Amino acid sequence: MKRILQTAAIAAIAATASWATRRWLDARYAPAQIAPKLPRKPVENWENEGGALAPHPAGLETSQVPR
Repeated sequence: MKRILQTAAIAAIAATASWATRRWLDARYAPAQIAPKLPRKPVENWENEGGALAPHPAGLETSQVPR
């Protein structure tokens, strides 16, 4: 019976020490306040300028050159 109580006391001390150490490390190395992430700006490309490129007539094939 005495051995069980000693084991339980050692386990309680170890659990308390582990909990206290973890809290101390979290408080010491965690940032004081996490800054909120700013929304990203949209990527600028040619599609932002009114959609796809303007339609244009297809070029002539080399075999269809007017004579």
